Amino acid sequence: MERNRKNIMMISYLMFAYMGIAFLSQGSLKLEMADSFGITTSKLQYLFTVFSTASMVTVIANKVFLEIVPLKAEVILSSVFILVGTFFMILTKNINVFMVGLTLSGLGIGIYISLGSYLIMNTFTEDRNGKLNFLHFSYSISAVITPIIAAALIGINLSWNMVYTTLLILVVIVILLALKTDFDGVTHEKDKKNKADSTKWDLKVYLSASMLFLYVFTEMIFSYWIVEYMVNKGAYGGEAKISLSIFWLFIAGGRLAAGKLGHKFKVSNIVVTLLILALTSYFTLMLVRGVWIIYIFVGLLGLGFSSLYPSIIALGTEGRKNISPSLMTFIMTSGSVGGIIYSPISGWINSNFDVTITMGIGVITTVLMLSISLFLKIKKYND
Repeated sequence: MERNRKNIMMISYLMFAYMGIAFLSQGSLKLEMADSFGITTSKLQYLFTVFSTASMVTVIANKVFLEIVPLKAEVILSSVFILVGTFFMILTKNINVFMVGLTLSGLGIGIYISLGSYLIMNTFTEDRNGKLNFLHFSYSISAVITPIIAAALIGINLSWNMVYTTLLILVVIVILLALKTDFDGVTHEKDKKNKADSTKWDLKVYLSASMLFLYVFTEMIFSYWIVEYMVNKGAYGGEAKISLSIFWLFIAGGRLAAGKLGHKFKVSNIVVTLLILALTSYFTLMLVRGVWIIYIFVGLLGLGFSSLYPSIIALGTEGRKNISPSLMTFIMTSGSVGGIIYSPISGWINSNFDVTITMGIGVITTVLMLSISLFLKIKKYND
């Protein structure tokens, strides 16, 4: 039993680690990818909308899959979709085939997003916020490493296709672990209390879902455009890519700290404090000049963003022992929508204005997140 729990934990962590690779590769390798297809980065951004939309489809559909498909089969099939989709992407020069690959890969990633969280939340009901922070730490650490690996491999004249191929090893490991794991112990307790909870969600659930939407929207805009923003500020290609690693290094460090110490603080206090730091850092980095000074505020922004995703989920599910597929799907879908619409919106703004204006959208959405978190905190105090 304990071995299965450890395997399930490892599978979840590896799923999120590969998600970091999949999403960060789009930002750190976009210049090379756009060049290989002979299109602009803005047009490439529109193509990535296909990936985000496909992932949202399976996040929503996973509510049904969790009830009718064995968990082991879900893990393996989603991994196969990612493998096949990625090979379509890297082995073609045709945009249409590339989009097919993005679709298949996105479908698999959508299951990873939903299933990784579901496995952790219903296998480790104790210290949910801490476990979720460690789960997202695995995403962060892969996001730190991906731009560094990308910069190093591109620097020795390897193609972006080879970079993608190298990182698929994590998906293979997920399949191998799933084959050796019994998932029968991962169940959702469908008692009367949980049924009532699933049909009568309070305002906190909906506002937390809104915050998750805004967070993913903001994080994706920053991750996709920071490299081009840095180049626009005078940084070289390698220097620009390192900014992504700095951002995710501080996110990883913050999530590690939250995983160990987060239980000592109220979730609402964590969210408000991190958003104040994030807003201050984001606003400042838009004003300063010089690569190194921007690095400093990129790092502070990463620290501010560090525990937001898992803490927002913990805030929205606070007080519930078990998480129903319906509630989990609703919250995760909200985040996925943010991951979809950032692409056409930021692509359109960058095409019609410039990368500075595009990056500035994140300041506005961070203000909105802080406003919601303060409202929830005041409401809870008054109640």
